[in-house]
Amino acid sequence: MVQNNSGSNGQSTSREQYKASKKKADAPSREEMKNEESLKLRVRVIPIWLRLIIIVLIFILCLAAGLAIGFSVIGDGNVKDAFSKDTWQHIVDLVKKEN
Repeated sequence: MVQNNSGSNGQSTSREQYKASKKKADAPSREEMKNEESLKLRVRVIPIWLRLIIIVLIFILCLAAGLAIGFSVIGDGNVKDAFSKDTWQHIVDLVKKEN
């Protein structure tokens, strides 16, 4: 009978030992990591509060664009009418209309 040695424990153990020793050699010590962390200072180009404002503005812009496209292209209306108070009052009246 012929046995295949590719799956034997001796080879996989030596491979695992090699990988473990390589990881140990590549891993920095705790002191090196502390020194690197103290040297690294993360400076944000755009602060978080400004990011939130930008996201809200983009949301409003997308809402307005969708409203204009939906009202004028799909609904065959005028773009100016989509932002008119009378149009929205009419829509509210239709929704709240009692049977």
